[in-house]
Amino acid sequence: MTQSSITQSSITKMDIEKYRHDLEIIRLTADQIIKDFGIFGYEIKFSGNELTAYEELKSQVAPLLFDLYQKKSSAFQSLLYRIDISEKNFKDLLDNSAKKDFASEMADAVIRREFQKVLTRKFFS
Repeated sequence: MTQSSITQSSITKMDIEKYRHDLEIIRLTADQIIKDFGIFGYEIKFSGNELTAYEELKSQVAPLLFDLYQKKSSAFQSLLYRIDISEKNFKDLLDNSAKKDFASEMADAVIRREFQKVLTRKFFS
């Protein structure tokens, strides 16, 4: 598949495993997460270790999302809007997640969406 034949919808369907280990993509995804959370006054740190990046980011994002959801719902909604998590996606996660798993599953969705945004910019810029 050439870059010109890749569409936005196919990015989510393609085998992205090879990009999950691409240091440039990992760093750009971490940078995007840091930027988006920073706008709301939350600091996310990234060590630069691509082997632990996902868990490192998730372990910081999940409790922040839970805190925002519980205490600052308008900031939570604004963050989801900025990251581009649809209301339907959010409601599906809320309806289908055990309460204890909600923040973790929401963090997964945030990281996945930020990853998709980075790939989209890479292919369409």
